[in-house]
Amino acid sequence: MRDRRMESTFSTEHLPIQVRLPEGVRCVIALSYDTDTAGGYAPDGVCHGRTPPFLHEYMLRLCDTAEQYSVTLHFFQIGNGLEEPRVVEYLKEILRRGHIIDSHTYSHLALTTDDVTRLDDELVLTNELFKERLGWQSTVLRGPGGYARGLDGLKANQEVILNNGFQWVSGRYSHRLYGQDQQFAIEASKREPVYAYPTGLIEIPVQGYTDRTWFDGIKCIDPQTYGAWRVAHGHQPVPDGWCCPWTAPDALDEWIGYNLSAADFAYENRLLWIPVWHPYSHYLHDPDNRMLPALLQHCAAKPERVLVCTVRDAAQMLLP
Repeated sequence: MRDRRMESTFSTEHLPIQVRLPEGVRCVIALSYDTDTAGGYAPDGVCHGRTPPFLHEYMLRLCDTAEQYSVTLHFFQIGNGLEEPRVVEYLKEILRRGHIIDSHTYSHLALTTDDVTRLDDELVLTNELFKERLGWQSTVLRGPGGYARGLDGLKANQEVILNNGFQWVSGRYSHRLYGQDQQFAIEASKREPVYAYPTGLIEIPVQGYTDRTWFDGIKCIDPQTYGAWRVAHGHQPVPDGWCCPWTAPDALDEWIGYNLSAADFAYENRLLWIPVWHPYSHYLHDPDNRMLPALLQHCAAKPERVLVCTVRDAAQMLLP
């Protein structure tokens, strides 16, 4: 009997991509963060890149942790945030410290949009802002929101992305996760492979749960309180000692356990695993920054090397 849990969702439109792990590396974890001021925490439901100081501070704490393990972090930034000097200054600090920043579109526009002209305009504008404000060029594009079928059948969208200088896109997010058990998400690194579209654009999918899915979806025990908090307190700093009232008390411990298990699965099967997190979610649900050091320490303790790197680094390991 076939094990449908491990069946790939590969389409006939997808072209296989081989991942060549570096010599001496057993598995690779390409971790990245979407830095947006999430619409899921906004009174008006709008997601944007004009991140407030409390998120800047949290992201720099993440950098501190990563640097203790000689790890480079990868952040995806919404372009409209680059119109604010305070956002530009903290992003420059992140770049000065050796970390990576890439594009998340200008306004959190879905890459699957029917308005291909607007998509083109947003990518052009965001590329210009990266160059003018940061002196930096984005090479990987993170698709806002996540798409169950990636960019399948959207040749015009793929061509616009390629024409704006992006060979790699990261936007596919399997909706098969919903309604399945945790093991299904742990095994996503094997079931959701990297692939190329016929245009040559390479998709680097999001594999497994995101923190937003986990804390504010699966582990949300009081949606009414969540909605009320968004309206009254969204996009404002929380006081010291604050505990999220809508999420199960054990959610953080289980989140750490899930991620360590996903790392173990990638290690056992010699895979590339591509998790995506958000600083805002961790600021609310992991104020003491437990998740990132737990993962890095867990990987460092493995007998064979686990390479924790950026999505850019992982892109260089992909062979058509």
